[in-house]
Amino acid sequence: MLHVRQRLQVYRFFSQLFRYPDAGLLQEIAAGRIDEIAAWLQLPGPVDVPQNVADLQEEYTGLFIARQGGIPAPLYGSVYLDDDGRLMGASTVRVADCYRARGLSLDDDGEPADFLSTELEYLYFLVGREVDGLSERQLEKVREMTTAQRDFLTTLLLPWLEPFSERLRPLGDGLYPWAARALLVFVRQESAWLEKLT
Repeated sequence: MLHVRQRLQVYRFFSQLFRYPDAGLLQEIAAGRIDEIAAWLQLPGPVDVPQNVADLQEEYTGLFIARQGGIPAPLYGSVYLDDDGRLMGASTVRVADCYRARGLSLDDDGEPADFLSTELEYLYFLVGREVDGLSERQLEKVREMTTAQRDFLTTLLLPWLEPFSERLRPLGDGLYPWAARALLVFVRQESAWLEKLT
């Protein structure tokens, strides 16, 4: 199991990776963050990683925003979790309720609550509160945060990550198909560990 501070870094990186690419992501890639996380997860790294922002944006757009013939892998949980497969379904409301229960609100960026990057940012927040609880020796706070992580992972994230990852698998070993597989490995590890812990 990864150290709690490594877990924070993994959630932060994947949250950044599944947002529209910018120069900050390119800096993380250039700094070796992908290799570091691949090593932590004991996975090989991606074969083909774009080396400039324009190429990152082109790959991201083609996989997640617009592509002739349809979007291969939408970045929204409701597409996979809700029976009608549409955006902004009942599961989106459940995700937003989780955020509100922790005193969080959504940015005005127009993305629904179940946008993958936002869900990972929420888990980053929960792990951050877990770190606070550990440093303050507040075991009840730690227990509350790990329970919240477990519940969110097992009911609202993990159930859709597998079909999401499977949709990207046929597209090769590029950055985003690799990231989807690596994230799935990480979230499965997290879920198993949190089940034992709570």
